[in-house]
Parts: sequence; C-alpha cells; structure tokens
Amino acid sequence: MDVIKSVLNSEIDRINHQEGRDGKPRINAEFFVNHPWLCLAMLVGYIAVGIVMYVSPYMGIGWFIGFTAFLVFMSAMLLLEIKPVYRYEDIGVLDLRVCYNGEWYFSRELSSDAVQQILSSDSVSARIKNRIQSIVSHKGFVDFYDVYDLARLEQQQLPDPTGTAQLAH
Repeated sequence: MDVIKSVLNSEIDRINHQEGRDGKPRINAEFFVNHPWLCLAMLVGYIAVGIVMYVSPYMGIGWFIGFTAFLVFMSAMLLLEIKPVYRYEDIGVLDLRVCYNGEWYFSRELSSDAVQQILSSDSVSARIKNRIQSIVSHKGFVDFYDVYDLARLEQQQLPDPTGTAQLAH
C-alpha cells in the first residue's frame, strides 16, 4: 500500500503542478474570447434595461446605480475560476468535498509511467498487478480510483497481527 500511495501522491502532485491547481481564485476571460456575440447581446440587454430604469418615473438614478453595481458584482463572481487541488485523501470520499473537487479520481487516468512503477515494484502483490493489467486491457487505462480501491481491498484482506483493522490512507 505504501508504494501505491507514494506513486499516486507523486502522480497527483504532477497533475496539480502541470495544470496549475492551487485552489486560488483567478479571473478567467475565456468566456469573452469563446462567446463574443453572447457578451455583446448581454451588453445590449444591459443598456436596454438601464435606459428603461433611468427614464421610469418610479426608478431613477439610484436604482440604475444599484442595478449596475449588482450586475458588475455578479459578472465578476461568474468570471472567477478556482482550480481545486487534488489530494490523495479525497479519493473515494463522498462528502462536501465532492461538490468542490468533483469525483476527479474516476475520470483521471494514471500515466503509463505511474502504472509501470506500480507493476515493476516488488512490494506490490501479484494479485494487484494482474488486476491492473486486466483493467488496462479492458478499459485501455487505469484511473486513480481503480488503483486506490485495489490497494484498499488488499489492505483490508491482509491479516493484522495486532487484531485491529487498520487502513492506511
């Protein structure tokens, strides 16, 4: 389990570094680049609503300024992008972290180098190695959860000399 955990952690660190996953909010202007006509239509809609608000006798400049401030605030919030940091501890956990991170461990595949490290390790059981090769031959790849689950099941099936069940995360 320690070898598998080490390989998964190094692979997660590589992905986090490669994709700039640091959990910090950033402004993402891709929306403007990818959808210029939609942005223009939204601007035209804002101008139309602003004109109606300005000339309406029951609204006026105060409501127009409030509407504009709300629109600018909401636009800024919608342009924020946060790339959450992937962590080994999140694999297989179904709690509120899934709302933030998603179930990335099901969709992210291990690199061929990481799979090779696991398959070439002497401390990984033949059962896990055979199962990983079987998964790769059927799916074409192995994802983080496949490897994590195999190691977890192997850990649970190992006899514990102290009589207590321990699961290394």
